[in-house]
Amino acid sequence: TMRNLFLLFLSIITLTANGQFHLLGFKGGASWTNVKASNFINNRNDRTGLAIGITYDFNFKKHFTLGADIIYNQRGFTNEMIFSNNQGNPTGRKETNEPIKFNYDYVSMPLKVGFNYGNTVYVFTTIGLTPSLIVEAKTITPTIDFNGTIILGETSNVTGRVNKFDIGGLIEIGGGYKFKSRYWVFTSFSYQHGFTTITNSNYFENSKIRHYGMTLNLGLKYALTK
Repeated sequence: TMRNLFLLFLSIITLTANGQFHLLGFKGGASWTNVKASNFINNRNDRTGLAIGITYDFNFKKHFTLGADIIYNQRGFTNEMIFSNNQGNPTGRKETNEPIKFNYDYVSMPLKVGFNYGNTVYVFTTIGLTPSLIVEAKTITPTIDFNGTIILGETSNVTGRVNKFDIGGLIEIGGGYKFKSRYWVFTSFSYQHGFTTITNSNYFENSKIRHYGMTLNLGLKYALTK
């Protein structure tokens, strides 16, 4: 549950309370996500979404870090549907491609270990796991009104059908600048790939669907200790 993830976040901070260097911050950015799937629709396109949340890092042995974030992130994909419409088209059938949107919104808690190098200007890389809980899942399907106009109007909420828990792997690289001794501004690029499937006996039971995607972040951290 979300409560257990939050307690785990607090536990990590408590376990490192006697450490030398703690950083709290926030970050946000754009994500481009899709899915790897077996026995499922082809020609999938990325969903452009949002990833935003708070960060915690514990620096030890000068260049190494342990981290835990709480991130709201949007995942999913789109798939084009072909519509045929003869109205107002005397030459014959008119076909248009319209997207079906598969949207999955999560709260994630990346648990990371990393390496950073540099004083005023620095670079870093991290790897970790990304346990996540589903917040909302919905499918938005195009429909045709009485005038033959295609609209995006039919939304199906499938939150109760998708697997509630998801876990994946994460790799991140980035760099930043330290100023006024305690502030760290940074940008990063990360890639995530799911280990678990979002499907079950109630949701595309004959397929295995796993999230993957990229995120470009901008953030700011504050050092609690110098």
